[in-house]
Amino acid sequence: MIALRESLYEIFGLKGSLWDQYITFLRRFLTMDFGPSTISFPTPAKYLVWRQLPWTIGLLATTTIISWVIGNVLGAISSFRRGSRISKVLQAMALTLYPIPYYIMALVLVYLFAYLIPLFPLTGGAPVSEISLTTIFDIIYRSFLPALSIILPSMLGWWFLSSSTLTLNVMSEDYYLYAELRGLPRDLIFRRYIMRNILLPQTTALALSLGNIFGGALLTEVIFAYPGLGQLLYRAVGMGDYATAMTILSLSIIGVATATLIIDLIYPFIDPRVRYR
Repeated sequence: MIALRESLYEIFGLKGSLWDQYITFLRRFLTMDFGPSTISFPTPAKYLVWRQLPWTIGLLATTTIISWVIGNVLGAISSFRRGSRISKVLQAMALTLYPIPYYIMALVLVYLFAYLIPLFPLTGGAPVSEISLTTIFDIIYRSFLPALSIILPSMLGWWFLSSSTLTLNVMSEDYYLYAELRGLPRDLIFRRYIMRNILLPQTTALALSLGNIFGGALLTEVIFAYPGLGQLLYRAVGMGDYATAMTILSLSIIGVATATLIIDLIYPFIDPRVRYR
């Protein structure tokens, strides 16, 4: 019994003084090895995380980029053509969808398109034994509802409203008024004066959003039984699997820090006003 206890202390990094345990924690943080998972003992927690990671990256990276592109374009069009019918429709849709949490949107989509009109399955993942065209189509088909539940609130929510506000700020600048006085075509003004200026701060927000994908979309993945990091984190917290939870949280911290570093390094290439000396 004593040997078993000592072995468990060694496995979970609880051996030695507090200082020794802290050094062990830092070493495990750098190697992303926090010991075995209690959910699937004795499988290492990092193996479970690496197995679920492609599902989360595929879902959240795709939805983040799609919602960023469409949301910024629609928000800019809404403010650039303010007062028009399309502007009023887009603003009404944004104000309707923005307050709705993404997990409520997920429940609505499940009820409409998986129960009431069974066009899509309830589960958002499928076992993958080999990659083929049929397998890829099946993955996209099963991931459509989870992706839509994330895209709609974020596309017509934060990205739309922030780009709309930035567009209004650009339209109050002197260089924009000068471009209008010169009689430049409206499409040229929209592309070169509006979009190029509002995308600078939005690129920073995009990088931070991509860094956050390593935490997973917890409630969406639980609702759709999607085999990503969010569902794994939910199970880990519910069952006291600290090794798996620490692995996911550490990966999320590293992802945000890496995204921040990358955007700081490439910002001079996208913003001519920033230069390194």
